[in-house]
Amino acid sequence: MDLQIAHSVACTEAEGPFRRAAVWVQGCSLACPGCCNPELFPAQGGLRRSVGALVSELAEHRERHAIEGLSVLGGEPSEQLAGVTALCVAARALGLGVIVFTGRSEFELAALPGGPKLLASVDTLVDGRFDTTRREPAGGRRFIGSSNQRLVHRTPRYADPALWRGSGGVELQLSADGGLSLHGAPALARRLARALGGPRELQAIVTGVQSGSPGRIFD
Repeated sequence: MDLQIAHSVACTEAEGPFRRAAVWVQGCSLACPGCCNPELFPAQGGLRRSVGALVSELAEHRERHAIEGLSVLGGEPSEQLAGVTALCVAARALGLGVIVFTGRSEFELAALPGGPKLLASVDTLVDGRFDTTRREPAGGRRFIGSSNQRLVHRTPRYADPALWRGSGGVELQLSADGGLSLHGAPALARRLARALGGPRELQAIVTGVQSGSPGRIFD
C-alpha cells in the first residue's frame, strides 16, 4: 500500500507535543481559502512512498531520535484514508502516539467508508476547516491554525491542556542532501524565511494553516 506524500521529518517538536515524526500527505480537495500551501492541493504532487517503508523509517526514528509519536498532516489525510490508516495503526503498534490534523470533522470522518478504523487508530484528532477569519490567537493553543478547529482526544495520551497551551515555534532543519527546511508556526516561519533572505534551497514548510498542513513560502 502506498501514500502520496509531500514532505516528512524524522524528529520535530513543532508539530505536536513531545518529539515526534511528521508526515505531510499530498492532495486536498477542501482547498480552504487563505491556506498557505495551495501547492499541496493537487493529488498528483509529491512522492509515492510505500507504507511499509514509512513504518520502517518510524522504527528507525524511534531508536535514533527517541520520538514519542507521529503527526500526520496535509494536504488532507482523509483523502488517502486506507494508507493513512495503515500508517497510523502501524505507528501505534510501535508504541507511538498518533495525532492526525484534518480539515474534516470527526463526524464527517466517521461517515466515510473506513473512517471509523482511522479514528480508532488516533490518539488526538485536530479537526475542522481552516478559517482565515478566525485565526488562533497568539498565546492560545499551539499547533492549531484557527480557533474553530477542535482538539478531539480519543485517548488520554495528549489530553492534558497544558500540552497545547502557548505560542508555536519554528524549526529549521538541515537534510542529508544539504537542503534547509522550515516548519512550525506559519507567521514565524515567514518572518524567519524573509530574514534569511529567501535562498532557493530553503523550502519553508509551515504548519498551523489548513489544519496544520505545510506550505511552501518560496522555491
